[in-house]
Amino acid sequence: MAASSAATGAAAQDYYKGKVFTVVVASKAGGGTDTTARVVARYWGDHIPGKPKVVVRNKGVQVSAANELQHSTRPDGLTVAVFAGAGSLGPVARKAKGVRYNPLDWGIVGSVDRGPSIMILRKSAHERLYDKSKPPVTIGSVSTDREQDAIAVLGGEALGWNIKFVLGYPSSNQIYLAYERGEVDMFGSGTADIIERFVKEGHTMALLSEVARPDFKNVPTLEAVLGAKKPTGLLWKAYRSWGAGAVDKYFALPPKSKPEQLKTLRESFMATMRSPAFAKAAADQLGEGATPVNGQETYERIEAALHIPDDVIATIRTLRQKYGLPQITSKK
Repeated sequence: MAASSAATGAAAQDYYKGKVFTVVVASKAGGGTDTTARVVARYWGDHIPGKPKVVVRNKGVQVSAANELQHSTRPDGLTVAVFAGAGSLGPVARKAKGVRYNPLDWGIVGSVDRGPSIMILRKSAHERLYDKSKPPVTIGSVSTDREQDAIAVLGGEALGWNIKFVLGYPSSNQIYLAYERGEVDMFGSGTADIIERFVKEGHTMALLSEVARPDFKNVPTLEAVLGAKKPTGLLWKAYRSWGAGAVDKYFALPPKSKPEQLKTLRESFMATMRSPAFAKAAADQLGEGATPVNGQETYERIEAALHIPDDVIATIRTLRQKYGLPQITSKK
């Protein structure tokens, strides 16, 4: 067994040495998926046998990128795609039209869980959030399948939030700019440096966190804010299933990739996660709660996220229609 393992390692080193290893991010630059991908890519090459040159490029947004990458990427072990769990899995789970990919066909390398989403609200808009006689609080959204979208809808249903979604942003970075320009009043993020950046400016509050975060101890959790108004039944199940919350940013080889290449990249991915340099960068940029998840567990989480009961899917579709959310993003 030791001899076989050594031979596999030598073959992997020979294969990757002198090559270019490309990390394709299924989002525009500047958002949480992009930030996570770049933090990992910065250190990954040091742990892949043969130490290939690692480059990062951005390609479209979740659904359109996944559609194209599933059918056009060579399964040569030299290209890994990075997806947001909610943005890529939500449309598959609710059987949205336009989906031409299956995440379970991919070789799942691993994932990074940055920690729960936190809802960011302009302080001047807080009063309007609970007063429907006033203009609604506007929420910026990219995919409408993310945890923050689910939180907003649950807030509307259980807490009576006075909200309106503003759609069409190609990336989270565009939402941040829209927030700075006053085009939207609220957004959600799980990336620590983004949250801290706006809260430190003074006119923004961290309204609530999906669940408790060690790096934002003073931010109340969603359940604490809901209190006795926490729903049960289909509404709560719809919320829990909406954004594939158990899967955050995952890395995957295209379909038909060789098992030995998947094995090599899974091992090197986790070696990267254990390195002190990556751990420090991840804590600084993604948050103290950023946690690596190995390939097999990530696959199992994806598999579970894609199997949602029909009555829950129907409830999600009804809520999406009520709040003016499309069944699938059509952004290129």
